[in-house]
Amino acid sequence: MYDLADISCVHMIGIGGIGMSALAHALHDRGVRVTGSDVIESDQVQRLRALGITVHLGHNAANVDGAQLVTHTSAIRRDNCEWEAAAQLGIPVIHRSELLAAFLQGKRAVAVAGTHGKTTTTAMLTTILIDAGMDPTVFLGGISLDLGDNYRLGGSDLVVFEADESDASFRRYRNCWQIVTNVDQDHLDKHANLDNIKQMFAEFMSTGNPEGFLVYGSDIEGLSDMAQCFPGPTRSFGIDDPNAYYRADEIRCTEDFRCLAQIHVGGRRAGTLSLQQPGHHNICNALAAVGMAHSMGVAVEEAVQSLERFTGTERRFQLLYHRDGLRIYDDYAHHPTEVKAALRGARDLLPNARLTVVFQPHLPSRTRLLLDDFATAFGLADTVIINSIYAAREEPIPGFSAETLVERIRSVDADKPVLYFENQDELLEHVWANLADQELVMVMGAGDIYRVGHTIANRLAQEDG
Repeated sequence: MYDLADISCVHMIGIGGIGMSALAHALHDRGVRVTGSDVIESDQVQRLRALGITVHLGHNAANVDGAQLVTHTSAIRRDNCEWEAAAQLGIPVIHRSELLAAFLQGKRAVAVAGTHGKTTTTAMLTTILIDAGMDPTVFLGGISLDLGDNYRLGGSDLVVFEADESDASFRRYRNCWQIVTNVDQDHLDKHANLDNIKQMFAEFMSTGNPEGFLVYGSDIEGLSDMAQCFPGPTRSFGIDDPNAYYRADEIRCTEDFRCLAQIHVGGRRAGTLSLQQPGHHNICNALAAVGMAHSMGVAVEEAVQSLERFTGTERRFQLLYHRDGLRIYDDYAHHPTEVKAALRGARDLLPNARLTVVFQPHLPSRTRLLLDDFATAFGLADTVIINSIYAAREEPIPGFSAETLVERIRSVDADKPVLYFENQDELLEHVWANLADQELVMVMGAGDIYRVGHTIANRLAQEDG
């Protein structure tokens, strides 16, 4: 475990990443001089610069000068010139998860893990704990609309954070209270299959705090058995599992676009949950947050009341524009399970509206390995519009493109209109030209597709005056 006590200057390679930027902010709050580098002028880079943190655009060996410690994301390769320079100068180089683990030393920590739902669940739990006066420090994998940031400095020794399974680094976070929302097949380029992923999560759960709680989603096949690895007490949550300790039923959407559910705790009715975020997946996220807060001593009624005002996180079923029957949403969904969940929530909101999905596949490897699942994920949509694959950290796969996904969707549902646009600007103009008064547009993906939804929403707002 790395000791930050004597560190006065840290350089961060890939500082604009959502996890790295939160850590940079935290280091800055500790009085550490922070520098960093990234390849684009992102919103996070601008946030950090506003704090007075030096961020270089592009990588250069000279950027590490003066640093006592260098940290990096999983996307940074060993041959990166800054990593190489640090190694030559004898400066320790650590993964960002090691830096976060160092922050957790001596703290009461709650780790929120799971293939889907981590950011929303963490943000929900944060809202509850702040209202309860527990004043946590928080590291988020997205921007909380309530906090206006992905980081919060608290005044207590409590830390709430997301534990990322994508690179298996979450196994570094030991002795934490834990939430495991679900376990699904993803990042198969690294983990190969679902069995390996389940084993990885079981190992994570085995490192938990024996004096704390594990709150886990028992609707997920096999997760109850895996939860037995946790060294302390466990509590389940779910919708489909009739024996879940925290359970929701009677789920419905109201005319004012809220999602309601009846909450049961230990078999007894405990109140009505009312969320601004639709979808069964968000009900599950709320159950996880309520369950953990309750296990930490917060009354269920207080937790449920806090979530009534929870406004959500950026890019998680985020409403960008609404006028009568026309609504534009932005969502981070980039996995077939997430796509299905978001579309189900959309149908719950406006069952009779035309549902148009604009989807940008994320990573060539994920798209290819989950191709059959993606092909059936858009069943609830009336029209599907596909953009080219956002490659991010990966190289393109020769002979494979988003057009392969388009063809596979058409083979599953020949009657569904499925369009493909290589160029995102052309896609945007097509959506703009074909908007209907009674339409729900879902812009989905983990890359830069969000600009389509935001641009259309801004144009509509300008038209409204």
